[in-house]
This record gives sequence, C-alpha cells and structure tokens, in this order.
Amino acid sequence: MKTVRISLSFKSLSPALLIVFAPTILACFTGNVNFPNPYPVLNLLQTAITNLSNAIAAQHPGDKASSSAVKDAKRQLNRVLKALAGYVEFETDTDQTKALTSGFSLARARAAMVNAFMVVQGEQSGSVDASSPGGGTSYLWSYTPDPIVDANWLTAGITTQSSFTINGLTPGVKYWFRVALITPAGQQAWSTPVMVHVV
Repeated sequence: MKTVRISLSFKSLSPALLIVFAPTILACFTGNVNFPNPYPVLNLLQTAITNLSNAIAAQHPGDKASSSAVKDAKRQLNRVLKALAGYVEFETDTDQTKALTSGFSLARARAAMVNAFMVVQGEQSGSVDASSPGGGTSYLWSYTPDPIVDANWLTAGITTQSSFTINGLTPGVKYWFRVALITPAGQQAWSTPVMVHVV
C-alpha cells in the first residue's frame, strides 16, 4: 500500500479562507480517537487561529504594519498546520481512511499529476476548480458529499471546456468529485473520484 501523503495546498489559501479551513481541522482533531495525542497540541492550533482572526480584524487598508501582522499570523498558522499534517502522515502510515478523519486532504501521486483529473480549492469559499485531461467533445462534472453513495451523486454541469469551477458547496464539508468525457461514441467511464475538504 502507498504511504499517506497529506496535501499542503492550504498554504496557498488567502488569510480569509485559511481562517475558515483551520477551524475545521481543529474540529476534526478534537476528540478524534485516531489521534489521541496530536502534535503540535491543539491549544497551539487554537491560539494560531485566534491570532490570525484578530490580525485580520485589526487590518486596515494601506496600513503596512497591520498587513504585515496578518502575514505573520498566517505564516504561524501554516506552520502549525504543516506540523499537524506531518504528524498525521507518521501516525497513519498507509491507512488513508484514518488519515482522512483528520480533516486534511490527501496529496495526489506526483506521477499522476500531468494527465489526471484534478480538483483544487477555488478562489472563493465554497468553490472548487476542476480540470480534466482533454479528449472529449464535452465534459460531464459530478460531485457528492462524503461518504460516497452511488445514489447521491449530483450533476454539477456539462461543459465543452476541460476545466470547470463548481460553486455553491458548503464550507467545512468533504466532497468527492468526478468527470466523464463525452465523445462521439457517447459518455465514457467516470474518472476516479477525488476528495476535497472544501473551505
């Protein structure tokens, strides 16, 4: 089995989105029997969340000092989250299901990145950006909340473009996404679903 690798895509989130993402991680760790002794300890995560929230509230447009304070608080929160991600990787080893209870998303295998279906957090809260390998005359996009139940898949849209932004998702919820190429021969097989913890 493959060793668990946690996605560090949260590092690219804006401070406003990071302040939505981080509390979901805190909630997933709190009382989680899979991670009884998380490191760093959860009060450090809570402190980092509070500090960033306070820095954002105190930020004033054009004020370099307050903007710098937000950057510093964001960097510190990312440090705590990155350390927790490393802890999850160590504790779970090859158990992906256990790893997902942490609230973090799994990193995709590097070798599959070039031609694989990909989904990443969108610029706006409650959105994701999906992209598919080319080859279709159109693309059928679908999603479902976690866990996967065949009857719960919803159609997000049909496009002629190989990329698509899915909006209207609930922040803090894990969703699975998939795409099917539509060619002159008809609808092709669904892609392997990709999970994203939406913020």
